[in-house]
Amino acid sequence: MNETHKEKAEVRYLSLVRKEGGEPIIGIPYRPMSVDPDLVASFVLAVIIFENRQLKTFVKEGYVVVIEEGEHVVGLLIVDKVEDDTPYRNNLIKIVEKFEANYQSQLISWKGDIRPFREYALDILEFYPYRTFDLKMIPRLVSKSEATPDHQAPIPWSVGETDEKLQVVLGYINGKRTIEDIMQQSDFEDSEIMAIMSMLDKYKWITLTRRLEDISVLIKIMDPPMFLLGVYGDQLTKLVEQCDGTKTLSEICERLPYNMEAVKTVANRLIDAGVLGYIDDPSIAQRSREV
Repeated sequence: MNETHKEKAEVRYLSLVRKEGGEPIIGIPYRPMSVDPDLVASFVLAVIIFENRQLKTFVKEGYVVVIEEGEHVVGLLIVDKVEDDTPYRNNLIKIVEKFEANYQSQLISWKGDIRPFREYALDILEFYPYRTFDLKMIPRLVSKSEATPDHQAPIPWSVGETDEKLQVVLGYINGKRTIEDIMQQSDFEDSEIMAIMSMLDKYKWITLTRRLEDISVLIKIMDPPMFLLGVYGDQLTKLVEQCDGTKTLSEICERLPYNMEAVKTVANRLIDAGVLGYIDDPSIAQRSREV
C-alpha cells in the first residue's frame, strides 16, 4: 500500500473483464477522462481476446492502460501518463490474482450473474481508494433529510461481506471519533477502513472535519456566505480576517475580545461552510505571502 501513496499520477479507471466472453465483471471509474474509458477498454479487449495478441501497455491521449491477464479475467488500469508503470502493474497483478483465488468456482462454472462480484470492489479500493484522508479527520454521518438529494446515494459495492464491514464501520462513526480512532478500535485492516471511508465520502454518506485545537492554524479559503454574516455579524468578519495561515487559534484569541470556546464554535461553522481550511505547516503560508 505504501507504493500507491508515493505515486503522483491519478488513477482514472480500473476494471476486470472475463476473458472468454469479454463481459465486464467489475468496473470502478475514479476521475473524469477526456476519452471514454469503456471505449478504450473495448479496444484493448478486442486485441487481447478476439485477436489473441499479447498487449501489456497501451497509450491513448495522455493515458496509460496497464494490462494484466489472469487465467479467467483481464485487468485494466487506466492512469495518467507515467514513465514507469511498474508500481501500478504490481498492484494490478495482486488484484487479478486475489480475485481469481476468491471466485475460482464461480468463474469456472460461469452463469452470467456479476452481482456476487461487486463486493470485491473493497479489495480494489484498498489499493486505490477514491481518495485518502488525514487520519485526524472526523467523519460525521449525513442523513438524506438534512442534505441535498444526491447525498447518501446507494453504494453499489455494499453487498455481501463488504456490506457487513461497511455496517460495522458506520457503527463507529459518531461525529467525535477521528479516522485514526476508528482504525485503532476496529479489528479491520487500516487499508479496509480507508477504502470504506472513501466509499462513504464518494457517495456522500459522510462529511469530514477536524478537531479544532488551540494550536490549529486556519486560513481563509473564500468569503463567508451572507447567512453566516447575518448570524454572527462583525464577530465572524474579524475572525476571518485573522485567519491568514500563520497564527494559531490561541494567538487569534489573544487578538480578539472572545473566549476560546466562542472562537471554536464560529470557526467550526466556517470550516463546515468551506470558508476556512487547515494549514498543517504555517511556514508554507508564510512563504506564499512573501512571494
